[in-house]
Amino acid sequence: MASATKTSWSTFERRMQEIEDLGAALSLLSWDEQTYCSPRGREARAQHLATLSTLVHERVVDPWYGELVDGLAEDPDGLDEVQRAMVRNVKHDRDRAARLPAELVRALAVTGSRANRAWEEARRASDFSRFRPHLEDVLALKVEQADALGHDGERYDALLEAFEPGMRVAQLEPILNGLRDELVPFVRRILDRPAPDASFLAGPYPHDRQLELSMRVLRDFGFDFEAGRQDTSTHPFCGGPGPTDVRLTTRTYDSLEPGCLYSSMHEAGHGLYEQGLVALAPRSAVAHAPSLGVHESQSRFWENVVGRSRAFWEHYLPIARELFPGQLAGVGVDDMVRGVNKVAASPIRVDADEVTYNLHILLRFDLELGLLREELAVADLPEAWRESMERLVGYTPRNDAEGVLQDIHWSWGEFGYFPTYTLGNLYGAAVAEAMRAEVDLDACTAAGDFAPILAWLRTNIHRHGHVLSGEELMQRATGRPLGHEPFMRYLTSKFGALYGVS
Repeated sequence: MASATKTSWSTFERRMQEIEDLGAALSLLSWDEQTYCSPRGREARAQHLATLSTLVHERVVDPWYGELVDGLAEDPDGLDEVQRAMVRNVKHDRDRAARLPAELVRALAVTGSRANRAWEEARRASDFSRFRPHLEDVLALKVEQADALGHDGERYDALLEAFEPGMRVAQLEPILNGLRDELVPFVRRILDRPAPDASFLAGPYPHDRQLELSMRVLRDFGFDFEAGRQDTSTHPFCGGPGPTDVRLTTRTYDSLEPGCLYSSMHEAGHGLYEQGLVALAPRSAVAHAPSLGVHESQSRFWENVVGRSRAFWEHYLPIARELFPGQLAGVGVDDMVRGVNKVAASPIRVDADEVTYNLHILLRFDLELGLLREELAVADLPEAWRESMERLVGYTPRNDAEGVLQDIHWSWGEFGYFPTYTLGNLYGAAVAEAMRAEVDLDACTAAGDFAPILAWLRTNIHRHGHVLSGEELMQRATGRPLGHEPFMRYLTSKFGALYGVS
């Protein structure tokens, strides 16, 4: 590396690491806001988040830093592949951030924090009117943000880019429509079949023992509790400062499903990915997943492909019986597998089964497009939600909490986020297909030996971080481009056998 390039790189690296450190602090404050922050401390926490967000923005858009980044991007001689990826990723994010006024960044942070509190109160009261003005404020700011970022007539593209870089509505819609065309009639065929008896899952199951079971499973999966922890929150999530300090949250109900176990496995999929990024340069722009769709592929893989398999319950049902002897007396492996894979037209996305889950995402994607295209008003969301639920899922929400208020994402301003869940399902099914060519997934799961599974993911996905784009990474790992076909093969094979349909 030439002397001038070496000096520029060292200067760039220091600033990049400073920005990563501030981002880690923001993540920790956000985790605290959702877990242990006192109610009266929430307003102060909003200001803390806004101040740090503004500091990050100022450092990212600093003209001096921009010249440094542009110089390294234009003349990368002497940089290795990973260093070039760092510069490329920083330039991508900086170019977007530089288009946003500092006052807009601060307004988004403050408004989002206040909207989140209003959403929590409105959800408890099942009263959308309490959240509506806050959501209108958030949406107005997101429209302003999308227009400032720039787009070719589709505001959604500008916001989707933050979660799925390179993805556009023009590419995404055909994939989702192809899935919709096959999935909706498949769901109808299953719903026409007799439903399995899953009453034994209703419990009540002691919450502390649910948490104990989840902790056992997470340790078995390979989640390192010396580099992470699990707590409870209103809405389960994975966050934290970085690969050596990963924060998972879960939630408990009286029932086993929905309940703590599957929320924990889902978030552990994210957490295992985060911990796997430790192999990359710390505090750098490559020590991240390349997209949320790739990230979600890991959570859906562990939660569903592994956690809802027969092999999983062959291993864990005896352990669960020790914790819940009364509730699971007489319940066999077949009963449990049918129970946790019960397909139903239900209201809540996070509790939906694998077959109907993506219908909930299609609903949200359609509504978000309508809002960003200004074809749908916030005031009309509850009715639009009800109509879409009836048409796509076959369920009529009984109230706002079951309907338009069930998700936290819009309160945070995360428009463009929801499609990544379906992309994660599509990628996750493709990952399972590719893994089975090298690893006996069912045998490992039945033996409770998850090390070969995690090793495959570490080698093929985790260790690459954001050196490659999401689509490049997944095509290398799975041997195929993004599409809905592997997912539909997975659903047809698994649920066709369970319900006797094709």
